[in-house]
Amino acid sequence: MPGQLNIVSTPIGNLQDITFRAIEVLKSVDLILAEDTRVAKKLLNHYAIENKIVSFNLINENQKTKTLIKKLKQGENIALIADAGTPLISDPGYFLIRSAREESIKVVPIPGCSAVITALTASGISSDKFTFYGFLPKTKAKRSKELIKFTNRPETLIFYESVHRIVNTIESMKEIFGEHRNAVLCKEMTKLHESFLGSNLLEISNYLLANPDRLKGEFTIIVQGESNASIDYEKIDFILSLLAPEMSLKSSVKICAKITGFSKKIIYAHALEKQY
Repeated sequence: MPGQLNIVSTPIGNLQDITFRAIEVLKSVDLILAEDTRVAKKLLNHYAIENKIVSFNLINENQKTKTLIKKLKQGENIALIADAGTPLISDPGYFLIRSAREESIKVVPIPGCSAVITALTASGISSDKFTFYGFLPKTKAKRSKELIKFTNRPETLIFYESVHRIVNTIESMKEIFGEHRNAVLCKEMTKLHESFLGSNLLEISNYLLANPDRLKGEFTIIVQGESNASIDYEKIDFILSLLAPEMSLKSSVKICAKITGFSKKIIYAHALEKQY
């Protein structure tokens, strides 16, 4: 009889946030797959879980999947965990899960923590509809290209970012969305220094630039969706009417964006529509 592949959610910071069911499954399986075995052992040792553990990450996922499917077919039960939170959410595992389902192997999710939902619920930004993107591209050009796709989206936007790129990412968001777009920066969630910072992108940017010591850990960024009601087109029209006769449209839009805090993309589109 084939074994079972368990997708086990683990804490995102506070080790007490694991479920009883997750502990039970991790203690009962034949093998635990972990993104980083060193990180996983901190959790496993805390709960006296001594089962065999092997690395399973983006680098070796394709290579190891065939062997793991064979083990499952032979009746072994396996658990997949991420460094933190729910596996497969900006983490490896998709290829393994897809292969298991194609081979009619039972896949069982063990629900628990997720940084996406944890951040969203505490952000104070609408949670009715949202889009989770994950990590944006590393280069400014590619990052901006992706962000532009979301300029006029009405739903809440959720991104992950690393300590090394958070400042550049926030700057790109200011440029594309406008510095006054409502946003919250979530860091150290469920840990001692948990914080939910800022009310808009400008405030978040100022916070990060003011003290390099604040650049620690990984971040979740919650950005409010675009709302036409929040854009003062009357103000934009007034400013453009003064600037347009004196300079190029590009310069007018740039100055207008600086004054109002609204996105240059939105102002430019409006200016073209109004034929300034």
